[in-house]
Amino acid sequence: MTTKLLLFILFGLMTQQLFAQPEVLSVSGQYYNENIFIYNPTVGDKFSIQSLRINDTEISSNFSSNGIEIDLGSYNLKKENPIIISIVYDSAHPPVIINPEAIMPLESFRISKPRYLKNNKLRLSIQGVPRNTPIIVEQYKWDTWREVASVNSNEPVDKNTYEVKINPHSGKNIYRVKSTNVKGTEIISRSCIFSPRNVQNISIQKKISSKEIQFSAKTEYEIYTLEEKRVLNGNDRYIDISSLKKGKYLLFFDNKVIQFKKKK
Repeated sequence: MTTKLLLFILFGLMTQQLFAQPEVLSVSGQYYNENIFIYNPTVGDKFSIQSLRINDTEISSNFSSNGIEIDLGSYNLKKENPIIISIVYDSAHPPVIINPEAIMPLESFRISKPRYLKNNKLRLSIQGVPRNTPIIVEQYKWDTWREVASVNSNEPVDKNTYEVKINPHSGKNIYRVKSTNVKGTEIISRSCIFSPRNVQNISIQKKISSKEIQFSAKTEYEIYTLEEKRVLNGNDRYIDISSLKKGKYLLFFDNKVIQFKKKK
């Protein structure tokens, strides 16, 4: 009985392979000077794709490989011309278009201007389809843009709105959000500018000694050599600088940058 059942299953599978009906996969978009790459599955000693059409033009090829590259530029297309790719294939072995984003509109993803919330959070919203990359939150601090937070664009959230915890400094703060669209183009939001009332101004309490720097409160800091090599960083009220060599350094803290000299 077991042998007969096994033979029946094998016969059914072979019949499915032999008599699989062709199906059509159609993808539409616009031309953006990029090629399309398609994975063509193997079916026995043959391949799944039976025919392929670009708009009204049928591609003459036997498609005898797993990887197919279509040069869309060879079909008299101009940028943003509409395009339809139609693929007839073995229904049991569907092909895969590796880079469908190549024919997607450039402006399919936008990031709204972030909004500062009083509980030291930043609210940001997105529209459209992002690439499978994180959404990055940056703060303009110490004369450069610095990444301070990130969110996973694939996480399900209400109305495509995210809230992230931030650590603003005293005075004027500038934040922005960036990510990439499906074409790989970087998308950057308008800047959010605010001055938080609940963040105190940080100062150096005592004269900098050869062993320690003391702030008026806990703060984020970084110390660099004049050659721009970072030697210390952290978030504290006190910095142990006893390990630093004699010389001049740049101290970044709160929203300030100062130069100091360690004498010994």
